[in-house]
Amino acid sequence: MLTINVNWECFFGIIGTLIALAYYANGRFTRIETNFEWLADTVRDLTIKAENISARAFDVHSPISLTETGEQLLRDSGLKSYIDRRRDELTGQLRTMAPLDLYTVRDSAFRLFHHISLDMAFTRQLNRFAFRNGTSVDLLKRIGAIYLRDLAIAPH
Repeated sequence: MLTINVNWECFFGIIGTLIALAYYANGRFTRIETNFEWLADTVRDLTIKAENISARAFDVHSPISLTETGEQLLRDSGLKSYIDRRRDELTGQLRTMAPLDLYTVRDSAFRLFHHISLDMAFTRQLNRFAFRNGTSVDLLKRIGAIYLRDLAIAPH
């Protein structure tokens, strides 16, 4: 038989220490969870690049540019007219996200188009187009982002 006698000051000290450790560990795990967004972005970029190997919608050489297939997907999907109608708004959002450094503008356009909230009717149309053509909406959004980047840097 083993008996451990702990007075109440020691007991509260142990409980306080456990609470402090749990609070500290929770803060650490929260920071780890928020830092995984870069991993999701990287995986999405890799899947888009892998899909682009067969679709050949854009050249991957710097600077990334749309191919003839990419231009056709841009027009046929309705993304070109959607972006053209909202050109000032979208380029304004892009300019607030990044200085006019070509690399930063490109990455900002990719991020903007990934997080953009498209009109509900246009989203349905884009999903149907992607399904009919055997492509992903992510690839179509990347094509739109490349087009938007080109519009934003056109005067420069």
